[in-house]
Amino acid sequence: MKRRVWIVLLLAFALLVAACGDSDGADTTVADGDGATATTADGGDDGAVTQRSLRFVVVSHGQASDPFWSVAANGVSDAADDMGVTVEYQAPGTFDMVEMSQIIDAAVASQPDGLVVTIPDAAALGDSIRAAVAAGIPVISMNSGSDVFSDLGVLVHVGQTEYEAGLIAGQRFAAEGVGSAICINQEVGKVALDLRCQGFEDGLGVDVPVIPVDLSDPTGTQETVSGSLQANPVDGILTLGPTGAMPTLAALTESGDLGTIKFA
Repeated sequence: MKRRVWIVLLLAFALLVAACGDSDGADTTVADGDGATATTADGGDDGAVTQRSLRFVVVSHGQASDPFWSVAANGVSDAADDMGVTVEYQAPGTFDMVEMSQIIDAAVASQPDGLVVTIPDAAALGDSIRAAVAAGIPVISMNSGSDVFSDLGVLVHVGQTEYEAGLIAGQRFAAEGVGSAICINQEVGKVALDLRCQGFEDGLGVDVPVIPVDLSDPTGTQETVSGSLQANPVDGILTLGPTGAMPTLAALTESGDLGTIKFA
């Protein structure tokens, strides 16, 4: 997974670098990733060169301290080194769409050469993303936003289709003989995760209760999962990230159900 995230982020930055090139076909050669400037030919007859540094901003809804997003943040850092550019990774302190839109607005105001965003809620973030596009800033989305990125003027999306991911998980569970399940959601209201749970339900073909948990409270999440299983036993559990998966694993281990209840 870490290698996959690194590769897609590297591709995203390559696309942004290409999008930020001069429209007259000037060639660009980037230097190393320690903040050195890039050497850019201006396309003039005299062959003169100018020094220019490329700076990108990545705005994610997930904090770098989250075990899932720490991998993405590392991918951002590695891609910056490999492409020889400056990159700033920013995120709200919690899952907060108002704060995230404000971070995007501030990033746009700083006039970066390119912007990478996640789009967990297009209604909340759409105006800010459109403003970036209107300002002439190349924008790429990652992780969340596969269904809406093109409507917002985003160049390309790096990620998976959320509903289909859940649908395939549900179909796989059904093939394994699971007849009842729950979906553990650590960020209820995040469209991408809601779509995964919906796809999971449709793929399994039965009603699947969504169990909300707090990604910042692993102990509370473990207790919530244990309580749910005691009140309503099921054959399967789908979690949507490590902050839901690890406490669920602990709950199943403690109850002795690990290996009996299908878990993914």
